[in-house]
Parts: sequence; C-alpha cells; structure tokens
Amino acid sequence: MIKPKKADSPYVYECKEPVSITAVSIPVIVNEEFETSNFWHKLAHMLWVYYWYKSPVTVKLEGYKDFPILGYQFYEFSDGDRLMLRQDWLLVRDFLIVIHRDYRTKEEREQQYPRLSHELRSRLMLIDTAPKYPNNPRFRLKRAYATVIADQYFSKKHYEKLDEGIGKYVDIDRKCQAMTKKYKGKTFKQIAKSLKVDINLNVKNFAECAMVKMFGGHATKLNDIEDFAKIGVIAKSVPLKEDGTGKEDMKLFRPNLVEWTEESEFEDSAIYDYFAGHHFVFIIYRYVGNDIIFEGFKRIFFDERFIMEDVKKTWDDVRRLISTKKLRIVREKDSRGNYIVNKSGSYKEAPNFPKRATHNVFVRGGATTSEDKYKTLEINGLKMIPQSIWLSRDTVKELINNG
Repeated sequence: MIKPKKADSPYVYECKEPVSITAVSIPVIVNEEFETSNFWHKLAHMLWVYYWYKSPVTVKLEGYKDFPILGYQFYEFSDGDRLMLRQDWLLVRDFLIVIHRDYRTKEEREQQYPRLSHELRSRLMLIDTAPKYPNNPRFRLKRAYATVIADQYFSKKHYEKLDEGIGKYVDIDRKCQAMTKKYKGKTFKQIAKSLKVDINLNVKNFAECAMVKMFGGHATKLNDIEDFAKIGVIAKSVPLKEDGTGKEDMKLFRPNLVEWTEESEFEDSAIYDYFAGHHFVFIIYRYVGNDIIFEGFKRIFFDERFIMEDVKKTWDDVRRLISTKKLRIVREKDSRGNYIVNKSGSYKEAPNFPKRATHNVFVRGGATTSEDKYKTLEINGLKMIPQSIWLSRDTVKELINNG
C-alpha cells in the first residue's frame, strides 16, 4: 500500500499496483468452467496482508523487511462482484477458445495470443491480464478495484450503491445517453434546481455532483459510489468556449517522476496503469455569456495505439531527461523575446519536460506561479513546483468527436 499523492484523495491508502492472482494457463483454461477453474480456486477464500510501501522509490527485495505491516483480513467476494469476476473470466476464456478454434497450428495460435492483453481491456470490469504473451500472462485484480477493497478495510467506509447497478460499461453509456437527452441545453442553474444540487459549488465540483445525481446517487463525488469506484471510472470536466472550442487543457494526475526512471517496462509503469486501467466520463459544458450550458456526457477509453504512442512518448522523454541529467529549469519568454517576470519579482520558469507544443500528453506544474515558496519538488538537485500529467485540449476535442 502507498499513501495517496493527491491531497483530496478519498483513500487512507492506495494499492501501489494491480494485485496478481494466478497465471493464465492457456492450454488449461480453454477446457475449464469458472466454478472449478484455477482462477476462482485462488480467489474464493483469500487472506489479504497489507503492508506500507514506505519508500518514494523502488527498493530491492531486501528492503521489504523495513516496510511495516498495516493489517490483514480474510476476504470473500460479494455475490455481485463474483458475477462480474465470472463475466470477466469468461471473456478471457472464450477469447482463447475462439483462437484455438480458428487457428489450428501451435505457431498460428502463438501469433494471436498477444492480442489478449489489449483487445479485452475495454470490456474487462474488475481484472486485466499482463504481461503480453510470449511472457507468461497473469490474471490481476485492477488497481482501482483492489484499492476499494483495501479502503473498506482501513476506513470502514460504506460506499453508496446505485439502485440501477452497473454490470457492464454499456450500462454507463445507456445512462449517459439518456441523461444527455434529458438535460442537454439546460443551464447549470436549471439543473441545480431540478436535481437539488448546491449551485455555489466550484463549477467542476458541481458538474461531478450533478452527474452523480443524474445516475441516481446522493454523494457528491463519483468515487464515493461503489459501482464506479470498483471499476475505475473517473469523472473529468470539459469546459468549452461559447463557440464550442476547448477552453483549457485537462489536468489528470500527479506522478512520481523519479520513479519512472526505475521502471524497467512501460507496461508495468504507473502512467500505463492510469491510462489503461481506467475509463473516463467527460462532463461537457459550454460557457455562454453569464450562463453555463450542459452539453452532455462521453465515456472515454484510451486505446492501445494512443497509450503505446502518445503516453509512452512522454514516459520515454521524461525518463531520458532525468537519467541523462539533461533536465533543466528554463526561463519563459514573452512574444517579444523578453523574460517574463512574476509579480513577486522572480522570473517565470519551468523545467524542460515535454510540453503541449510537442506532446498530446505532457507535464506541467500545478501551481499558479513559479515563486520559490511553491517549489516543493526536487529532481536532480533542481527545485520546481509539483508537476502533473496533462492532456492537451486538442486531444480532448478529438476524443469527444471520435472516441
């Protein structure tokens, strides 16, 4: 377990990574049934032992002895989760059955097995499979799902459950379409009155709270709803200008950039898990004069091409800058070529991490000014404001139009 990096995180601890369960035994699983499968045999009665990964960087095996044990519990899955685990397992088994049916030789089948880890990602609710064949793939509980299980142990939190539960991602799509049809074109003031949501909330907080109410919940945050938290659905606001163009880039999360240099494989990285292990619901609204108009919802899932090209490019470039000591703090200039000076008298500056001009996924500081008092992050001896991962507004627009 690790301490959450986000100050407003709802969790006491988060799982550091997905929880590995057992191997995907390809020659065996095609002849198994769920109730007697090796997968369910491992999951049916589990002892969870929680320990605090009390290090900001990766440690070697001998370093684990210094990590404190936080607790343990015997865990049995609820009937609802068991049904979703069965559904996920059947997707994997049936996918492999089709490969064995359509490809007769061992060589042909082995060419198809690598498809398993990415072609099913958009449909699996609680589990995934990694790494890619020919490495031995394993079943894993998604990090988001395992974190909710752990959080229920640590915080004793009772998550709210929707009356109309979510069994598949298409259930979210149907609800999003119905709510878009019902509320599209209405102002936030009209929606606040209809749903009894506090209009004085921050705009983005209001948008998320309204979404929860539209889905039949009573909480103010999506991650307080068990149906969404377990399957790793994240709500993101998308404000538009009056002409429908993007108003701003989208802030995603705050990473441990130093840890990236210690990650040997991209598919085992924290940024890969974020993009590959979550679905996103974009809440789209437009500023028109003094009003804010609701435009609709869009569920987004990042495909393999985007992750392996755009996300990996950023991961590679950050690693290179840090590991080769080429990371620099660069003073920013205005359109005339003059250095920009903050109100405090200090120069406006930022590290030379990947920027929006060259990357769809980029790194930018999260503070409104680069004054020294905000520079609480240090990398390679360089002090900077905490850095976050962002998605460019052009990429957001493309995802809405084509995603």
